[in-house]
Amino acid sequence: MLDRDWENAAINFEKAILLDRSSERVIRHLATCYFQLGENEKSVDFIEKLARLKPHDFSVHYTLATLYETVGKHQDAIAEYERARRCKTTKLDNVFLADILYRLANLYMQEGMMEKGAECYQNMFDLKLVNEPAKIYYEIGQRYFEKNDIKKALEYFLKVKETDPKLSFASFYLTLCYDALNDYKNALKESNAFLEKDPDNWVMHLALSEIYGKIKNESKKSEEIEKTRKILRKNVDAGSKNTKEYFMLCQIYRNQHKISEAIDVIESMKLIPMDKETKRDTHFLLANLYYEDQKMNKVEEELQMTLKLDPDFHEASNFLGYLFVENNKNLDEAMQLINRALKAQPRNGAYIDSLGWAYYKKAQAEGRNDYLIIALQKLLEAVQLLEEPDIYEHIGDVHYSLGNWDEAVKVWEKAQTLYKTMRSNEVQVENITTKLEKVKSLISLEETSSKVIANHLGVETITRP
Repeated sequence: MLDRDWENAAINFEKAILLDRSSERVIRHLATCYFQLGENEKSVDFIEKLARLKPHDFSVHYTLATLYETVGKHQDAIAEYERARRCKTTKLDNVFLADILYRLANLYMQEGMMEKGAECYQNMFDLKLVNEPAKIYYEIGQRYFEKNDIKKALEYFLKVKETDPKLSFASFYLTLCYDALNDYKNALKESNAFLEKDPDNWVMHLALSEIYGKIKNESKKSEEIEKTRKILRKNVDAGSKNTKEYFMLCQIYRNQHKISEAIDVIESMKLIPMDKETKRDTHFLLANLYYEDQKMNKVEEELQMTLKLDPDFHEASNFLGYLFVENNKNLDEAMQLINRALKAQPRNGAYIDSLGWAYYKKAQAEGRNDYLIIALQKLLEAVQLLEEPDIYEHIGDVHYSLGNWDEAVKVWEKAQTLYKTMRSNEVQVENITTKLEKVKSLISLEETSSKVIANHLGVETITRP
């Protein structure tokens, strides 16, 4: 052991334990050796044996609980920490007792037992084991906030402010709590107090813009969004490594319909270090932005990159498949991509719509009416799962191709109504209005022709000798 040769130490201690199976000293040494060797399960076995031999030993239960926590046995860890709490301790044990209560509080809160966790923290205060209570109150407040127990979170963040007014982040969370509780007066008060100490905190400016939006103060909302944009722009231009800043700045530009600026932000993001998942999300976002900017070659390029990074990313599979379908390109590959997406999410209405639309395009390309029937079945299934105007429009297109003009009118009118309730759909409304006018003219012409023929036949019958 002195040479840290844990493997040979364990071999010899295993021989020793055969001669004296109840030797506390040997059992402790074996637990230590196996822990150092990374064999946590074996280490746990020996500490469990020691706990049976010494059921009232504080250090044994503390060690066993720590090991349980290490191997992810949280319920067993809680039980052992509680046993350790009930053991007699000396002043020398206080540091470990504080650690037990802190660990136990965190475990309880992770398991959703918030009150038990708070009781452990309170026990630390009662035993005077805490030098900086504000930090503990802050941690409790965060835990309650994460669990969406806003009233309890507020209670503890107010204690933080009372205990240590210098901790500015208490005001940050107090703002979020008051906002969630619709107490906008206090939310504004706390946000301004926070921004006095940290005026360049874009997260708070963004939160403040949302609060102003809720109280219908549009000028103040716009002002705070602009402050957020300027801070983010400055950080990004300075080479920020925080990907959230790029994404948020992009979102602001996108909301302002400044798609070119949004694209430039995300393109510049490619220069900073990112993990594989963030790279994938970056390429996928760019695909969406280029689609809005009608640069279809770039859309395909970015989607191909997305799928190269993550072949199982079903959103990109469906998007690329639908892109091919819309452009009457690679229809067989498009159907493979959409089916791959459907394998991941078989009840996704958007994906089923894509597949139905692909069958419609195949029917047009190959002159196959059976594909039109399949297309209609898929699209009717899709609209049951997702009531979107473009799906109704697709159904109308298929009905029109099948000669079901009256049915086409019904669903196109439904699509037209839905398009009109949504923003930025002027082009779609114009297109579908043109379709409706065309098919209604055809129906009218057909009815007129039928009447003329009927009248003609009637005249013939009357005048025939």
